[in-house]
Amino acid sequence: MTMPKIEITYFTDPYCSWCWATEPMLYRIRETHRDQVHVRYVMGGLVRDMADFYDSLNDIRTTAEVAPHWRMVSERSGQPIDERLMDDITDPHFSTWPACIAVKAAQLQGETVGEAYLRRMRRAALTERKVISNPPVYEALAREIPGLDPNRFHADLADGSARRAFEADLAECRRFGVTGFPTLLFHYIGQVALPGTERPILVVGHRSFATYRQVLQRLMPGLVEHPPRDIATVLAEYGPLTTRELAEVYDRPVTVMRDEMETLQAAGQVERLSVRGGEFWLWR
Repeated sequence: MTMPKIEITYFTDPYCSWCWATEPMLYRIRETHRDQVHVRYVMGGLVRDMADFYDSLNDIRTTAEVAPHWRMVSERSGQPIDERLMDDITDPHFSTWPACIAVKAAQLQGETVGEAYLRRMRRAALTERKVISNPPVYEALAREIPGLDPNRFHADLADGSARRAFEADLAECRRFGVTGFPTLLFHYIGQVALPGTERPILVVGHRSFATYRQVLQRLMPGLVEHPPRDIATVLAEYGPLTTRELAEVYDRPVTVMRDEMETLQAAGQVERLSVRGGEFWLWR
């Protein structure tokens, strides 16, 4: 196994639509650079209390005003999003913090489990119209994750361990001045000292793979770029992926990628999971 040379600290929130829009680029980074790049996830707590929330950039004060924003993000990014969830949520004190704390409870059981749970939470909120901040919902999703102990998950939530881990994440956000998501901090961690790599690079907001690639090459010019593996291997490695995510990994137009996947579907090799605004693909 290759030792990571770049660490990406990803400041995020399970409900964040632009973070969901960034998933294709993250999968391409992971597939292109594999073990050379390590991603660690920091929960940012997008909304503490909707009653006190105001997004000045998008003029958003209520969950009802989030819905058209989610639709816009889906149309611009190509990622499927079911914006109706935000119409379903009528609690004036809606908060994303319980979902963030649930992710921290999963992360306490290891990075692999935590990453899988965060992905499942994103899918549930953004494409399945589930209120992942509700305990019955996030506990049910935890039971779906292989290797995640639901009893420990519940205990870490109950005794405050997950809450304390989340508070540490919030402190890290403050330390780096992070107030919006997604925000990615790129840091060279290779064993060989290289000139110009002492300072990490902070990238704020949704960006193209080309931008992230420039940052990676600036920090580590010799970073190896692997061609993507075959679709069976990619889907086995990462789980169900959207057409947009596969198109990014293979650097193809979404229409071409969808045609290829439909051909595989007709041959019985993949299963299509249709959602509002798109689909996921699962290898059979």
